[in-house]
Amino acid sequence: MSEQQDALEDLGSSGVLSALPWANASAYRRTMQDHEPETGHDRTWIGTTAHGLTCDRLHRVFSTGRFAVDAPEAASAGRDTIAAGLLPGEYAKMPIIAPGVVTWSDLNQSPGWRCGRWRLLLASFTYGESNRIPWPRKSPTKRRVASQARPDGYVDPQPMLPFADESPSLAAVVQALTDEGEDVDVTTLIVAHSIDPELGLRELYLGRSRLNRGGGEAWYWKHDLLATDFGTPGTGTIPAPPGPRPGSPGVQDAPVRLRRKAEEGNDTQ
Repeated sequence: MSEQQDALEDLGSSGVLSALPWANASAYRRTMQDHEPETGHDRTWIGTTAHGLTCDRLHRVFSTGRFAVDAPEAASAGRDTIAAGLLPGEYAKMPIIAPGVVTWSDLNQSPGWRCGRWRLLLASFTYGESNRIPWPRKSPTKRRVASQARPDGYVDPQPMLPFADESPSLAAVVQALTDEGEDVDVTTLIVAHSIDPELGLRELYLGRSRLNRGGGEAWYWKHDLLATDFGTPGTGTIPAPPGPRPGSPGVQDAPVRLRRKAEEGNDTQ
């Protein structure tokens, strides 16, 4: 079984593959609802806001950050806190994942979550350019992640240039990864997200980034999280605004359903 198959099977059975699209849709839905170009909100504002809200939504569904709890029972008891701030209907659609299945695991202060042997980090990219993300020009943390040992059995059709052809700083990043003795039991994956503000189209991928020095493919593998079927490319649109926000004057609060208990087993750059 390939690394991609392993990751998708592990993260699918744990509910993570359902949580990521939910968090992404909720974050961008609220971002675009609050977006006001007349006030000076530009693409940078969209990216920064969506990144922060995505982290917030993932904390909610994974019971981490300010939504961390000591026991599964506490997650159900704190449903009002989890639902607060979400748009109508979003809480009801939030996947149910038992606390502790996914844990907080940042890397150099870059927001991250871990499930089993997989760590997930967020990264933004220019819409339509997912296969050409220039990882060597990203943050040191993202370069470090892209410098991980290649997946077993992977044959690189475009071998990377030797270090002699690269800047000393980039070589130092890769060398530091080796010197620091990165946890061999964890593989860091990237959750890459983007939006076309004019069209309201989103892209969301999970994959293993590749340090594409000198150009070339940006991924060893990637999976479209918005595809309707496994392996079928697709893009997602921003859901239509559901109406007034909860708590608006004269507007009845959206109903909140009780979360059932989970079954056992079950940087913007």
